[in-house]
Amino acid sequence: MHTGPSLALAIITCFLQRYFCESGWVKKEGLKPGSETETYGYKAFSGEGFVMQCTKPQSAGLCERLYNITASSEEADWSRAEGETNRDRDFLRDDGAVRGRGNALWFSTVTANDSGKYACHTGGMVFHFYVEVLERGSLGCRDPEESRVTLVLGKGGMIPCPGIKCQTQRSEVPASNTEVTWYKDARPVCEQQEERDISVEDRYILRLGTVHVSDATVYFCDYTYEDNGIPWTVRRSVNVSVIPDTKDPPRMTYPHGNEETVELGEPHTLSCEVQFGFQRTFDPVVQWWISSHSNHEGMMKLMEMEAQQVSERSIEELEFTVTRTAQIPEVTQLHLDSTFTCLAQNSVGNSSATIMLTRKPAVSRVLVIGCPVVCLLFVAGLGITVHVYWLEISILYRIYRPYKQTTTDDREYDAFVSYVPSSSSEEGGGGGGGRGRGVREEPLEVLLPRVLEGQWGYRLCMLERDLLPGGAYAEDVVWAICSSRRLVCILSPDYLASTCLFELETGIRALQQDAHLRLILIWTSPSTSSPNPRPSSPNPTNSRPLSLPLSHTLGLVSPASPLPPVVRRAIRVLPALYWTPQDQGRMITRSNSGSRFWRALHKAMPAQSGTGTDTRTLSDTQDRGTVL
Repeated sequence: MHTGPSLALAIITCFLQRYFCESGWVKKEGLKPGSETETYGYKAFSGEGFVMQCTKPQSAGLCERLYNITASSEEADWSRAEGETNRDRDFLRDDGAVRGRGNALWFSTVTANDSGKYACHTGGMVFHFYVEVLERGSLGCRDPEESRVTLVLGKGGMIPCPGIKCQTQRSEVPASNTEVTWYKDARPVCEQQEERDISVEDRYILRLGTVHVSDATVYFCDYTYEDNGIPWTVRRSVNVSVIPDTKDPPRMTYPHGNEETVELGEPHTLSCEVQFGFQRTFDPVVQWWISSHSNHEGMMKLMEMEAQQVSERSIEELEFTVTRTAQIPEVTQLHLDSTFTCLAQNSVGNSSATIMLTRKPAVSRVLVIGCPVVCLLFVAGLGITVHVYWLEISILYRIYRPYKQTTTDDREYDAFVSYVPSSSSEEGGGGGGGRGRGVREEPLEVLLPRVLEGQWGYRLCMLERDLLPGGAYAEDVVWAICSSRRLVCILSPDYLASTCLFELETGIRALQQDAHLRLILIWTSPSTSSPNPRPSSPNPTNSRPLSLPLSHTLGLVSPASPLPPVVRRAIRVLPALYWTPQDQGRMITRSNSGSRFWRALHKAMPAQSGTGTDTRTLSDTQDRGTVL
């Protein structure tokens, strides 16, 4: 065969391919003709740290630094080529994930997005790098070495180069030519061999004779091979952490006390939690033992236990939690007479916790049944009480709830006066009952309008005077109450036996609906006779049974007709004033503050025009000493 022409043709093809390829790089990068370029390849693995310097990768066997950390970042001008035309110089990130460090490009955590073509300009040289980021699972190894290693302080340690063993087994990298170069940060390990006991074993394992605190850093391991004429460097990183070996025995965290309560005949689980310090050879032992008091030999027996569970608390806290449980299918008296011991052990020492089972006190059935019944009865009683006394509760709420009343509430009258004319008002005179001779005693229904209208300036509504005759009595009463800000009732035996009781009952019902209406009850002394009571009307309330509210009348009133239930219940809680003949001449003047009756009445009346607002309620009358 004539191999000469074929060999020449292959050489020419390779030369042209290399020429046009480099010309394309020069054209895309804007280099001057004649600039020297070199091309290399890197393989990194996702999730690891990665660094590449702006020079050719270190050759195997040479004791040189990984990169020049003392060089200025301006000496290395890095750029990244995206596609065929776009040239990106803004790939350096502000968050520090990709940054310049000396003459190198540093990736804190490399990802698949970082794969691509990179170029570095330094002096008259241009270096082109192909970066291929692989996934760790792409190696197909069953037990790949981790990129994180934990070493024990003061002990010897091994740091394997991740993935190289797997790749040599798969023949991706020739095993005979594989030589791993180790770096501690940027410094080659070969520089430290004279300072400490450190060496490479089995071509890819870094052995540390004694682990120091300074060994907690990032290590890089490189191995190279050539593919299609391009030198490729596989660079792996290993994060090494150093922790001290524990010198303490295990520490019990549960059980806390010496006793646990159980129920006879029920299953029970004994649980034991123990904290172990970190050890290079971590082999914790947690066991449950039982010792019966009836056993005269005092021997302990190992209980049947579940498999112990080891949970890593925190590698920074250097401790692990081990939990082990033992199940008692049915608690018997024998278990109550026994002692249970949890024993924990490591290479340093052991610790134990002993507990006894005590019978849980039986819950009284009376207590179990009685508490819900009592609560139910209390709620039911409270509901019944509220239902029965709802009228009294609502009236008290209306009376004692503070409110603001103004003079512009569109009411025609300040007060509606409800009364029954007494015999004194018809006779026109009488004794003074302890008063001086010649002083005329006037009934309250005559004196009250003269004082409230003539002296205090209030507008009063009185049925006989202000309403036209011939109208419906019930409608007139409702209209008069709704048009007034106060309902003043002058109570007497004649009043309770007359149809005027309808006016009081209507006012009580209006009080439950009108928040601004207030009732003023004034009890008077009983009169000897009442010849001219108001004609009775067919009011159905007069047929209700009699019930005398002695708490308000103090034995002074004896009604001759039944009281409506609403009135009987309301006057038990409504505050009231008492009128006596001695109060007739002790009215409020500029020079006289008046009797308690007139002061209390003045305070209970609404605000007048030009006097602002009145926030007083009838509860203010409690300082008079006459409120019932």
